[in-house]
Amino acid sequence: MDTSDLFEVIESIVDRAGILLVDLSVKNIGRSHMIRLLVDRPERINISQCTELASEIRDIIDGKMLLTNYRLEVSSPGIGRLLSTEVDWIRSVGRYLSVQMENDSFVDWLEEYSDGCLKFRNGRTITTDEILGSVEVLD
Repeated sequence: MDTSDLFEVIESIVDRAGILLVDLSVKNIGRSHMIRLLVDRPERINISQCTELASEIRDIIDGKMLLTNYRLEVSSPGIGRLLSTEVDWIRSVGRYLSVQMENDSFVDWLEEYSDGCLKFRNGRTITTDEILGSVEVLD
């Protein structure tokens, strides 16, 4: 099985649904495959949206016979996940973050993300390059 075809199909389904793909992995486990997706939205994703997405993905995988023996898990990253990618910043707008920088740290609501700039409710604006420690979602 060519995983690039599978990745393309899954990425297009997720994109059409207006959902952000945080992580996608496919692992061989004996004679079957484990497909794991982490998905989110800036306004948060719920269980029914994950279930609906999983159903659509299964229908396509089965219909195109991309895999015959697989297990599919679709979930959200949840709180406590460290943020580092552009998808992480986009999905974290409106969330309460703990930000660790070289000589400073703060906790605030992220109001906006655009082109590498993070704007917080307290009026602080920083670039993602200024973050030398970690950023964690608290709520």
